[in-house]
Amino acid sequence: MTTLTTAPGLRSEIYVPITPSPVWTPLTRPVDECTIAFITSGGIHRKDQTPFNTAGDFTFREIPSDTPSDRLMVTHGGFDNSDINKDVNAMLPIDRLRELRDEGYIGGLVDTFFGFMGGGGNVDKFRDETGPEIARRLKAEGADIVLATGGCGTCHRSATIVLRACEAMGMSTCLIAALPPIARQQGAPRITSPHVPIGSNAGEPNNPRMQTGILKDTLTAVEEFDHFGMLRMLPYEYRHNV
Repeated sequence: MTTLTTAPGLRSEIYVPITPSPVWTPLTRPVDECTIAFITSGGIHRKDQTPFNTAGDFTFREIPSDTPSDRLMVTHGGFDNSDINKDVNAMLPIDRLRELRDEGYIGGLVDTFFGFMGGGGNVDKFRDETGPEIARRLKAEGADIVLATGGCGTCHRSATIVLRACEAMGMSTCLIAALPPIARQQGAPRITSPHVPIGSNAGEPNNPRMQTGILKDTLTAVEEFDHFGMLRMLPYEYRHNV
């Protein structure tokens, strides 16, 4: 019989992260009757707003959902911003979302999207302040579904923290992830993942067909997923050649 040798107080030198407990709000109506919100931890903000502190920032910027995409920009030092500089829809697909609303694919959009810079983010601040405040505001605007993107690895963590706050407040959420293992380990309730580089979670810049497909497939996943932590790889591929 094999026995396990132990020593009192012995601790592993290998850090093993602990996935947070499940938080889950099932979707109870079809997507074409839902009001959609979008948040991004990829550092997107309006050009007339104060840029984020790239050394670490837990604040957020309100982005009216009718903002022209050419009035948006990125401030983030944790990943290659060049795709967003070509087309902000690669991270915040604001034009594609308005098109889905106009064609009746979704029920509507909230008045306000939110951008924040999740790189180097203060976990406690995001969990205790930023996440609950964004969730409260989106709930007040009638959001049924909250979609999100993240830039770098810590951005995925920060986006997941905010999504979990939204889920706890009764909204169904999904993270469109370029780094799905991080999203899953951090406890994202739902995850979709196209085969894209960091900085283009929502699709290749200036490729409306891909961006629309990613959004539609993500919304379908929100309808079809039936338990916490589900992940769906999406059939879209884009490589950023430098």
